[in-house]
Amino acid sequence: MSSRSSADDLYRKVARKILVESLSVKKGESVTVETWNNGLPFARQVVLEARKMGAIPLTIFEDEDTYVEGVHKTPKDVLGKMGKQEYKLLSGTDAYVFIPGPVLGNFSHRLARGEQLDSTAYGESWYKAASKARLRGVRMAFGYLGEETQAILGKSVEVVATHQLKAALADYKSIRKTAKKLSSELADGSRGTVKTPGSKLTFQLAGKIEVEDGIVDEGDVGSENNICYIPPGYVYSEIDPESVSGSFTFSPTITRFGLIKDGTLEFRDGQLVAWRSKSSSAALGKITAAAAEKSRRATALLVGLNPLLGYGYGLNANSAGVVGIRVLGVNFTTNRASLSVAGATLVAHGHL
Repeated sequence: MSSRSSADDLYRKVARKILVESLSVKKGESVTVETWNNGLPFARQVVLEARKMGAIPLTIFEDEDTYVEGVHKTPKDVLGKMGKQEYKLLSGTDAYVFIPGPVLGNFSHRLARGEQLDSTAYGESWYKAASKARLRGVRMAFGYLGEETQAILGKSVEVVATHQLKAALADYKSIRKTAKKLSSELADGSRGTVKTPGSKLTFQLAGKIEVEDGIVDEGDVGSENNICYIPPGYVYSEIDPESVSGSFTFSPTITRFGLIKDGTLEFRDGQLVAWRSKSSSAALGKITAAAAEKSRRATALLVGLNPLLGYGYGLNANSAGVVGIRVLGVNFTTNRASLSVAGATLVAHGHL
């Protein structure tokens, strides 16, 4: 089998899976597929599979070069605004498949940070309109991969994208079952402990829990969690920032300043008071310097659930057995942690 036909076969399998399992697309429903240049081969398969199911697909194409040039030339008071035609499109869509472009990712150098933020200021409006329309949507994470991938992850775009797409073929029902069991252990007010080699962090859970299991059902639509990332999955639980104390040693973690290969974060009375890294001190320093004071408190615990997603492929927080702490606007993760809550062990040395 040729490389092209092998890729098309993978695209077809993933396209079918997200349409059937993630979005529950039915005959006669409208399916909108939004893609950039890099996602066109996958988008074609989504359209073909949608047509086979009797759905009615429509493709929207965003050209990367035109987008970048447009950002530079658009009047500031219009940049990042949604047009009425897009609101109308969302209101008439049942299922939405979004394949983003690399320019929207954290590492693209084609737009300055401010330009990127300004040009995507429509984000909140888009999500509100999508929620109001009660559409079911997925966002394909591989679309964010660009030319910087090799330097950051040490792997080519093709290798990382292929891995993510294969991880999209995980058993979503099994992930949901694990997430449900795990969520039941994360009760509001429970005390938790994360231990990694050389560190121990304690905290108290604060109640709100989110699950990313790859399935968008009526419950998700009703709670305005109607867009999920593919590949899934994780459980996210808020923690009381004031309760966080101790240290957290993390594994290689991706940030907008690049890969931080190692490091330890220290907390006292909820406040991040010290940080160190043997091999990425400059990048970690940039993260802390750029962070607002309020973001120097840990706000969430994440536990990865996807058994097909390896660590180091751009979505560490979704990899099964990974534990993460959100602070400084970053999900600092490790695949070497043990997590216990209310005396029960939920993760043991990186294994669920």
